[in-house]
Amino acid sequence: MKPQETKFTFVYNEIKQCILEGQIPPGNTLPSSRMYCEQFHVSRYTINRVFDALRAEGLVTILPRLAPIVASKKDTCNSTSTVYEILKQKQGILQIYQTFALILPSLMVFSLQGCDVEIMPHYKQAMKALRLGYASGGWSSPSKLGYDILRIGGNSLFSELYSTFGLYNKLAFFTEDCPYFSKHFVQGSVSVTSVIIDTLKDNDPLTKYNQLSTMYQELTDSIEKTLNYLAETTPHCPAQTGLNFSWNPMRGQDYYYSKIVDDINLKIGLGEYPVGTYLPYEKQLASQYDVSLSTVRKALSELEQRGFVKTLNGKGTVVIEPDDMKLHQLALNSGYVEKAVRYLHALQLMVLIIRPAALVAAPQFTQAELNELADRFTSPDSIYLTDILESIMKHTTLDPLSVILSETNHLLEWGHHFAYYPSKKHTLSHLNKQVILAFQQLREGNAVSFADGIADCYRFNLVHMKKRMVEKYKFHNAASIRIPENYYFSSNGKE
Repeated sequence: MKPQETKFTFVYNEIKQCILEGQIPPGNTLPSSRMYCEQFHVSRYTINRVFDALRAEGLVTILPRLAPIVASKKDTCNSTSTVYEILKQKQGILQIYQTFALILPSLMVFSLQGCDVEIMPHYKQAMKALRLGYASGGWSSPSKLGYDILRIGGNSLFSELYSTFGLYNKLAFFTEDCPYFSKHFVQGSVSVTSVIIDTLKDNDPLTKYNQLSTMYQELTDSIEKTLNYLAETTPHCPAQTGLNFSWNPMRGQDYYYSKIVDDINLKIGLGEYPVGTYLPYEKQLASQYDVSLSTVRKALSELEQRGFVKTLNGKGTVVIEPDDMKLHQLALNSGYVEKAVRYLHALQLMVLIIRPAALVAAPQFTQAELNELADRFTSPDSIYLTDILESIMKHTTLDPLSVILSETNHLLEWGHHFAYYPSKKHTLSHLNKQVILAFQQLREGNAVSFADGIADCYRFNLVHMKKRMVEKYKFHNAASIRIPENYYFSSNGKE
């Protein structure tokens, strides 16, 4: 099993990278420990340890009762070596921008609904940048405003993704150290801040989406032109080393036993372990997952607490019918409720990102693949949505998008049994019919309707699970989860 990353390590690496990438310029203070606690879901003790480690490296200065201050760079960065490092990761950096040009507009539009821009923390700074133009560091205000927008949307996965984008996009280099980019985008193109401000004032979601899509596409095009220019004007352009994009929304929470629980939960939901069958013996599970017996026992104990399995002395662990009483009891457990809300947030995210992913993937399907999918869509007990997502991901050529889809789907594994099994016959039948309708659109070459249909499948799951959690299991925290609307209807000629 893949080694887990400690909470300290992942927080330290992300804050350090923010400093090294220039997202927090020298002389500026870091966000407060309270804000970092909320962002990374860790204790203040962990944040203080991170601050101490950064101070030991000379990256920050810490004064009594003040937030840490980013230290000035001791050595002037060698511009030639910086360009070489950028060019080594040329294709990876471009894929970062291409991916976020696809998914950020939907996330922004959703987060902007009912939002008052003037109360956002970085609104005034963004307006000042708009008036004064882009001096050194001027890019940071609109970037932070973008984070504010996604954070106010109520789904922490959105802002986590945006922060991850900032770790990989090398924006500080392009805006501060690359005159070609500044000339062709920051000065020569539509102002990023202006577009965001105008978009915030518009009430039509489709207009917002189109404006933001245009802005992010212009940004992506400018990055591509800049990278090509640098490659053409740099002697002995280096070979590509790639850029290993990583987004793990469970960092600091992905304990080994939790991974085992989610995997077995998934297999129960998919029918791999039907009711009445016994799970493999503890020693077999320990060998399968490469963990200790105590870790396996902890995982089985949680599954039993959920009411999905029962351990029988001398016989083993058998899969049982879900126990609604135990689920009611779990609703009183804050940790379990947090996971349930995280699951709904993952569904919310998938509704918004699967459409552009499916739209891009649709033309890549071959006739042989379509025939194979049609054959797989014959078993009434199968979850067709799992098969179609697997096929979409197979045709996802952007590595960052593939990672985001995979990690979001991993978050959804928590609820497979919860979502499908208790009312499997009715829920699964309706969902499979929706998948078939979307699949028919794909076979007819209608990529837009196919993408809309797949998004509707995840939207159905979100509506169904939210209602079930609130009404049946009294997870009242789920009541505030919003359902993303399909605002593309007008552009598809469906109104």
